[in-house]
Amino acid sequence: MSTLLRIARKEFGAFFSSPVAFIFLGTFLATTLFIFFWVETFFSRNITELRALFEWMPILLIFLVAAITMRMWAEEHRAGTLEFLLTSPVRPVTLVLGKFLACLALVALALALTLPLALSVSFLGPLDWGPVLGGYLAS
Repeated sequence: MSTLLRIARKEFGAFFSSPVAFIFLGTFLATTLFIFFWVETFFSRNITELRALFEWMPILLIFLVAAITMRMWAEEHRAGTLEFLLTSPVRPVTLVLGKFLACLALVALALALTLPLALSVSFLGPLDWGPVLGGYLAS
């Protein structure tokens, strides 16, 4: 278990040692805000809800999470460390789960950065927090 967390911590730190995490977070937040305010026309509906955010979230996550996860193994191959990594005394399942946890932490961070949107909407009117929390949990 400690090896798994060490791998996940290393991979999560590797995201922020290059501009990959910042590009991912910026793209995720910009696209989310564009869809929420422009495509779904939040202000013209005159309802305080985040349904539009969570309707588009699966489509957005399909493309962005796929790009970030494929980059992890491609970066190992490009840097020439894939052979070293696969021959290390760590089981391949531990490597895969460690990289998965790092990606999951990055996506959780991106979702946490959208929480101010929910707080802003709650200031505009009464917001039912049950569906909002369920949407975040489902995402």
